[in-house]
Amino acid sequence: MSKKFKKYSLKVEFLNLELEERDELFKEYNTSFNKDFQEEIQFLNSIKKEEKIVENIESAPKPNPSKLSQKIYRNLAKILHPDVSKIDNAETIFKTVTDYYESDNLIGLISLYNEYKLDILDVDESEFDLLEEKIKEAEKKIKSYEKTLCWVWQRSDEDKNILKEKFHKLMGINKEEFEKWKNNQ
Repeated sequence: MSKKFKKYSLKVEFLNLELEERDELFKEYNTSFNKDFQEEIQFLNSIKKEEKIVENIESAPKPNPSKLSQKIYRNLAKILHPDVSKIDNAETIFKTVTDYYESDNLIGLISLYNEYKLDILDVDESEFDLLEEKIKEAEKKIKSYEKTLCWVWQRSDEDKNILKEKFHKLMGINKEEFEKWKNNQ
């Protein structure tokens, strides 16, 4: 394994751990936020029902896996496919590998690659460029958690009442309408 790829793969492994930690914290913070802002959420939902807002939710097309993802997937499949693997939970692990491959999750694939200590095929400069791009995307996602209302709510040292008023403005909650709605509940 080249030293350059080893450096990148260790960075990817760190980012993957960071993403897992942020995902867990986000779920915890979001649950707490939803509890603390239960009335506000119900109020906003009632307004949406009254206005009959209809949103079109389009599913995003699956990306085409990159050549690097294909290389890593093939190497992982050689040892993790349930037909050849002696690992107890090979089906579950291989499903994860396949999910990462189909969604072109290079970060996840490389983390599994590191976990099973596989040697990488030759990686060319364009693949390193792609890897650098994926690393930047992961770093951006990690930072994006810090901009969510639930993250700010949990991490802020600001007085919760003042912070709640600021959130009401951000959420577009009219104080008088909200109080009127609460009294009718």
